[in-house]
Amino acid sequence: MATFLSSVLAAALSQAPGGAPPSTAPDAIAAAQARVARDSADGRAWLALGRAYLTAFEEAQPRRARPDSSTPRAALDGAEQALTRAAALLGPAGASAEGDSARVLRVAGWSGRARLAVDGGGVRAGTDVWGPPPPDLRLTPVLEELGENLLRACPTDGVLVTAGDVDTPAAWYLRFVRGLRPDLGLVPLAAWRGDPVWRQRLAADWKIGTRGAGDGWVAALAQHRPVCVSMAFERPPPLPGRAGMQWEPRPLVWVAGPEQGDRVPSGDFVFAALKLALDAHEAWAQAVLLVYGRAARLTPTLCETLATYGITGDTVGCGT
Repeated sequence: MATFLSSVLAAALSQAPGGAPPSTAPDAIAAAQARVARDSADGRAWLALGRAYLTAFEEAQPRRARPDSSTPRAALDGAEQALTRAAALLGPAGASAEGDSARVLRVAGWSGRARLAVDGGGVRAGTDVWGPPPPDLRLTPVLEELGENLLRACPTDGVLVTAGDVDTPAAWYLRFVRGLRPDLGLVPLAAWRGDPVWRQRLAADWKIGTRGAGDGWVAALAQHRPVCVSMAFERPPPLPGRAGMQWEPRPLVWVAGPEQGDRVPSGDFVFAALKLALDAHEAWAQAVLLVYGRAARLTPTLCETLATYGITGDTVGCGT
C-alpha cells in the first residue's frame, strides 16, 4: 500500500507547472520505505516515512488550482499509516521524543484532512465532512494543556492564528478533536500561506476578499471579528492602513478587532502539565515553556499564576 501511494504521489507531484521547483517528497518517501523494508520494527524509519508523506501533502497544495484532493489525500493516508506504526513502536506518550513527535505529526495529518474538507464544504460544513479522528489520536498532556490555554485566551467568536509545530497541533486538537471553543476559527499561518485553495475558501466565507491579499488578511479579518495571535510568534503581524486598530497583549495572545469582550484573568489558566513535563524532562516541555515565557514577560500577572504551580520566575524568564 505504501509503495502504491508513493508512486501516485511521485507522478502527481512531478506534474508541477513550468518553473515550479521539483518535489523532494518522492525521494524522501523512497528512502524511508527502503529503511522500513530492511527492518519493519524500526520506529524511526516509520517516523521518517510519515514526515515524508506530510511533506508531500504540503508540496501538493500550491499545485492545486481547484479543490482536487486525490493527491493530498493519498499523502495523508500514507502519513497516518506510517505515524501510527511509529508511535506504537517508539513507546507510550512521554517515553521518547520520537514517539511524541509521531503523535504530534498524526494530529497535523488529521488537521490536513480538515483543510481538505473545508475546500469542498466551507468553514461550517468542513468540520462535519472530514470525519471523526481515530479514538487513539492523542497529544502529550503538556501540549493538550497549551491548546486549552490558547483557546481559552481568545475572545468569543474570534479567530486564532497559530505559528508552527507547537501551538498549531495543540490548538487544533483541542478545538476539533476535543470540541473546545466551537465558536472559534483557527488559522495556522503556514497553511494560509501555502494552501491557496483553502485560503480562498476561508477568505470567501469570512468576506475578506481581495483585501486579504498577502499578509494583509489579518487586518481585513479584524474588521469583522476579533483576531487573536498566539504568543508562539515573536511579535504579531502589522495592521497596515487600519487607523485606530492596534494589538492588545493579553495572557497568551495578542488581540485586535471588534467586541473583544472581557480579558480572561491570568489565574484562570492552568500549568500543571507543564510542571510535570519539566520535572520529567519531556521532549516538548521546553518548546511550550518558550511560549509561556514570552507571554509572561508581556503580561506579568501570568508569573504569579505560574508560581502557584511551582514554576519559578527564573525558569520562565519573569522579570527579564
